[in-house]
Amino acid sequence: MKKLILVALAIMITFSLSDYANSQTRKGGYISSLEWNSTFNIGRASDFLSNPGLWAGTFQIKSFVKNNVSVGVELGLNVISDEEENGTTELSNGTISGPQARYLNYSPVFATVGYHFNKTLRSKTIPYIQANVGAYYIWQRLQVGANLIDNDNWHFGLSPEVGVIFNLGNNVGLTINGRYNYAFSSGEPLGKADNNAYSFFNANIGFAYLK
Repeated sequence: MKKLILVALAIMITFSLSDYANSQTRKGGYISSLEWNSTFNIGRASDFLSNPGLWAGTFQIKSFVKNNVSVGVELGLNVISDEEENGTTELSNGTISGPQARYLNYSPVFATVGYHFNKTLRSKTIPYIQANVGAYYIWQRLQVGANLIDNDNWHFGLSPEVGVIFNLGNNVGLTINGRYNYAFSSGEPLGKADNNAYSFFNANIGFAYLK
C-alpha cells in the first residue's frame, strides 16, 4: 500500500513539474495580432502630407524560437489623404497651384525578430522590443483638377518597434506599440526633392491571440 501511495505521489509530482516547466517557457508558442494604426508623417513625407492618417491596420504573427526570442512576419496598410481648396505643390519642372487632393499609401511587408522580457505568456504584462526588416510598397498621388500625377515604388525599409501586451486571459491579449518607419529612397520623387525616401511613425492598438 505504501509503495502504491509513493508511486502515485511520484506520478503527481512529475506531472506537476512538467506543467510548471511548460508554463515557464514560450519556446514553440506563438502570438498573432490584428492592430489598428494611426500614421504620422515625418520629414519630407510631412511636406507632402502633414495631417495624420487614421485608416490603417497591421496583421502580425510570430513564433518563439527561444523562451524570449520570436521571429515572424508582418503585413500592413497605412492610408493618408487630404484636400486643399487652394494648395501649392513644387514639382521638378515647376509649381502647381489650385484645388488639390493628395494621397499617400504605405504597405509594409516585413520579417520580424523580437525580444520579450517575460519568461511566460501567462504574465499579466509582456513588454517587448522588435526589429522589422523588409519592403514598403509606397503609392503617392497628386490630383489637381482632372490631372493626376502618380508615383509608386518598392522601397527597402526598417522599422524598430517597442510595445507591451496585456494578458486579458483565455489566450487573449491587448497589444499597444509604437513603430518608427524608414523607407530608403527608390525611384524618382514626385515633388522637388533630392531623394525619394519616406519616414513616418505609427501608434498602434489591437488584440492578440497567445498560444
